[in-house]
Order: sequence, then C-alpha cells, then structure tokens
Amino acid sequence: MKTLPQHALIDVSAHPTELVDGRLQAVGEELVSELVRLVTQGQGVAVCHGVARTLEHHGLDVHDEQDAAVGRDYLESLFRAFGERIDVAPFSPVVMDYDRIAGMDVDGYNKNTSFTPNGDHTAEREFLTTKCVHFDSATPFVGNIYGPNTNIRGGVPVICDTRAYCQDAGVAPGDLVELMPHSYNVAVREEHAEPILAGYASALDVDLSADLAMVVLLNEVDGGLAHAGSEPRPIDPAQPSRRPIRHLEYQFAEGVELAKWFTHYGLDVPAPIMEAPDDASRERYHRGIAPVGAQDGAAG
Repeated sequence: MKTLPQHALIDVSAHPTELVDGRLQAVGEELVSELVRLVTQGQGVAVCHGVARTLEHHGLDVHDEQDAAVGRDYLESLFRAFGERIDVAPFSPVVMDYDRIAGMDVDGYNKNTSFTPNGDHTAEREFLTTKCVHFDSATPFVGNIYGPNTNIRGGVPVICDTRAYCQDAGVAPGDLVELMPHSYNVAVREEHAEPILAGYASALDVDLSADLAMVVLLNEVDGGLAHAGSEPRPIDPAQPSRRPIRHLEYQFAEGVELAKWFTHYGLDVPAPIMEAPDDASRERYHRGIAPVGAQDGAAG
C-alpha cells in the first residue's frame, strides 16, 4: 500500500494563527483556500497536520488534554470555514437539504455506547469506529480529526480512490456499496474492496501519537473517495489505550433526506442493530484492514 502523496498534505504550522480567548484562529484565507482547492479541485482529499507545532508556538502542548482540545477546535474551525466556501450541489447526485455541520467526539478504540450523530432521525446505539472500506452516508464531505493516541499501534487512516477504481473497472456507484448491519454507513462490497485495497489505497503517514491530523474527504459514493483504517492495538496491553476521534459531517433536519439518499443508491433505509456486532459481523464490517507496505506502528 502506498502512503498518501505529499501534495495532499497541509502543514498547518506553516500558516499563521492567533490565540484569542483560548481559541486558535487562522490568520488570512490562504489555509482554507488550499483546503478547498485540494478537496474540490484536486484528488478529493486533504490532510491537515502539524498542529503540535502550532500549539507549541503558543506555549501549548498537544499531550495536555486541554491544549489538545484547543487543537481539535482549531481543526474543526477550518472544516467549518471550508463548508462556508463550498456549494455542495455539484458534489451530490441527490438534492439534499443540508442545514448544518455536526461534530461529535468518539472513542476510536473502545466501544461507544448511547451514540447517535443526529437524534432527530437516528436512534442511539452501540458503535465501533473501526470499519472496513466504507462511505459515511448522506454527507458529501467529512472531516475526521485523529490523535493524539496513547498506547496505540495501528489505527492508521486509509484513503481509497474508489472514483478511479469505478472508472477503471466499469463499476456503477450503486453496485459498489451495501448496507452495514450496525451502522448508517455503507460498506464497499467485498468483491470490490480487495482490488481497491491492492491498487487504489493510501495510508496516512503522520505520527498520531505526537500530533493531531484532520482528514477531509469528498465522501460521496458517486465521484468521491472511501475510507478505512488499520486495526488499532495496544502497545502494552496492561496499560490504558486512547484513540480519540472527532467526526464532522453535513446534517439535515428531516429523516426524509436520509431516505432520499439511500434510495438513490438502490438501498433500503437501514435499521441498524442497536448492540455492538457479533463475531461474524465484526469480522466482515468492523475489522481493520492490514495496510501491507505502509507504516503501521505506534507512530502510525
């Protein structure tokens, strides 16, 4: 597996910031403009990293939880500024009434309980973040903020160029995906996942034990990119492990919008099982992939 190319990476420490009332703010428009360009005009992905150096510049430490929270909020502000600059209509094959960007903090290693990204139209359920190659449903763009990990090996974000795969293999977007029994997300079918991982996937090469990184994706099944992750494992099983993730996505007020999106791809509206998956479902849908040839260590 390849590592994500350098031209998809944005070192945010090279861009000026101000610390105002405990919040980091970007100075100028250059950083957000680069994020917009990479995701909407480039290959559909951008990775912001170097937050630890930005925090250090302001006397903050990424390993301090309160300071790390300042870094996460800063990355989230970049995604929200990105959203203000984007007209989603050209990137969605369905007319959707998106009315906000929602953010949620999840546990990327242990089981999440009483979880729902939108209580308006999805029920609370148990939830695992580790998944096979998949798309998040009904959101044209997503932002996932990773780190800093504690006592974790693996958990490497993997970006899959399903857009190129579908073009090369002649696969229609609706034939690429299937429902996941424990999620509102959609999984890439097994017969497509293997060749995608073999020839169209790249792993993120950022030290997530010592930095924060935000992966921003054009996430739509039709014309976008899928994502996955390698299996997170404790370095020392006797010690606590943490893999914090903040997830950012587009949302809407009415459940009919969700149904519209699934119907477009020939799928039923999912009725996820409320409990964490059994062994068979975990093996198929919630087992991290093995990024052969890419870095998968503690610095992953």
